[in-house]
Amino acid sequence: MWSTHEAAQKIAATRDLPYGSARTAAMEYITRTLEREGPESMLPEAYLNLVEAYVFGQPTPASFAVFSKLLRLYDAHPEHFDEFTARTLFWQFKWIIGDMTAYPQISKAQARELLDEMRRRYRLAGMGEMAPDRAEYMWAAHIGEDEAAEIWRARWLAHGEDEMDCGSCRHGGILRDHVTDGDFEAAIRMGAPTEDLCNREPAASHRQLALAYLHLEDGEAAGRHLLRAAANRDQYDPDDLGVELEVLARGQNLQAAFDLLADHGKRALDLAGDPGDNRNFLRYIVAGLAWALEDHGDMPTGLRPDGQTSRATLRELYDWALAESRPLAQAFDRRAGNTRFSESLEAATQLDALVPIVLPTGADGAGSASSAGSAGADAAEGAQTGGAGATGATPLSFTPVESYLAVAREHEAAGASLEAGLAYAEAAFLVLAGGPVTGVQALEAHGFFETAWPLLADGGASPALLAEVVRVWAPVAERVNELEALRTPVGELQELAQQVAHPDLLTVMQAQDLAARLSLATGESAGQQLVDELVETYRKNECLEQAARLLVVAAEAAAATGQSELAIGRYELAAEFFEPLRLKKSRAAALDACIELLRATGQEHRVEALLAELVEP
Repeated sequence: MWSTHEAAQKIAATRDLPYGSARTAAMEYITRTLEREGPESMLPEAYLNLVEAYVFGQPTPASFAVFSKLLRLYDAHPEHFDEFTARTLFWQFKWIIGDMTAYPQISKAQARELLDEMRRRYRLAGMGEMAPDRAEYMWAAHIGEDEAAEIWRARWLAHGEDEMDCGSCRHGGILRDHVTDGDFEAAIRMGAPTEDLCNREPAASHRQLALAYLHLEDGEAAGRHLLRAAANRDQYDPDDLGVELEVLARGQNLQAAFDLLADHGKRALDLAGDPGDNRNFLRYIVAGLAWALEDHGDMPTGLRPDGQTSRATLRELYDWALAESRPLAQAFDRRAGNTRFSESLEAATQLDALVPIVLPTGADGAGSASSAGSAGADAAEGAQTGGAGATGATPLSFTPVESYLAVAREHEAAGASLEAGLAYAEAAFLVLAGGPVTGVQALEAHGFFETAWPLLADGGASPALLAEVVRVWAPVAERVNELEALRTPVGELQELAQQVAHPDLLTVMQAQDLAARLSLATGESAGQQLVDELVETYRKNECLEQAARLLVVAAEAAAATGQSELAIGRYELAAEFFEPLRLKKSRAAALDACIELLRATGQEHRVEALLAELVEP
């Protein structure tokens, strides 16, 4: 049996992990061990941390069962709870009540029991009526009991400051109600919260304000608030992602909406949230894309399929979302005893586009109001001209990118290959430097890099410079599905790195790294062998971070081709390399993937062994 101190250390080590599979699995392991072996006095802290891991990491109905255990323990052994753990229990009661709305299998009768139990316990503990009143309002509003919801809302708002209330969430909830009710001016008058901020705010309010400004035909203000939301987020949950997607799509920037999904939407697109998260996310897709079906239905999304269902075009993504959301809406209808969720979904299919949203681009110091139609035209023009523009006419005023292009053309005309290549490469770097990169910008930068490479190589650029160009170019080429364009540059880079009189080891390793990644991305059989050789070189030269990041890419490639054992080994080694570097998020991501793959292949015994090691302080 662990001592109290040892158990506390293990819980602290687990709290050091970001939310995700590894943290959740580790807390499950600690809780099981404490339930079986003790000390029982540490169970309150374990249960509270497990509920937190479920709510913020991996939503599951298991959180209700764990919280029930927590309540029974509180009743049977109040001496195990200090002031902090007791207060946290009542704070988490709000999370559990809020999560009732996410699971349609929880009946109205069960919900009523929980709501009554919450009020009873709050009264006994002297916690006041504010939190129970808000819970009643949220539940009534969710199931469509509008009159009751208004009564409870008035009671909730009548309370003053309360220790069991999050001030910024209260502010954000009121603001969101205004947007939902169509009172956009009231939402804007409130503005986002600026004090008592939390893990949800002010990002959630900035998203709602972006939608409000779009409805009021102010695309520039909408873009500013969407940028502020992005600046205040650490990670996306499906609801956050869905709101931003609707804002971008109804703001007529479909390409940016698809880029958002490609960059941040894996978990949401896998429908890995709870049923409520999934229903909301799918409805946001329908709401955002409905207006564009007729004119832009064939627009590519860049998304991978869902099993056998393609999501490669706007229409296919829309049809997938609608098909997945209908049974979910019906399940929530059955619980509510009405058809409000199906009606909400049907209303989403009828929504129109709003004014174009204006997003700051950064590179040229100007806003971009790229519409769906112009995005396609710009992409086509960029592809035809190598990103250099359709004509040689000098603009009246140069942007930084245009200035570099003008310099590049002058050097090229004068036969100064190296200088021309450098200018084209700088133009590409500038396009990529202004924050989130759109598909159109990626295509433009790819064209600049393609133009720059032969000029740099012919002009005698150093291998270190060429390696940096390919390093930045590679993810751009992958984004625009042009990885084959890198084959010749990567091959030439490897040769040049070895041919110089005194090869620079870092440049040689970087060239080999790029070659290995290209081989993995294009499915070549030799890719994993290249990884093994380079990881050993990295290890000998104490380049552990580079080795770990390559191992993660190799693991993902192995998992995608059904090589589970190879992938598991690569994830484990990557996590081992990340640990001494104190790269906590990267280590946790590798462990998350490893645990999920072990469980998917029925190797729970190996998960237990991994967790026993993981929770060691």
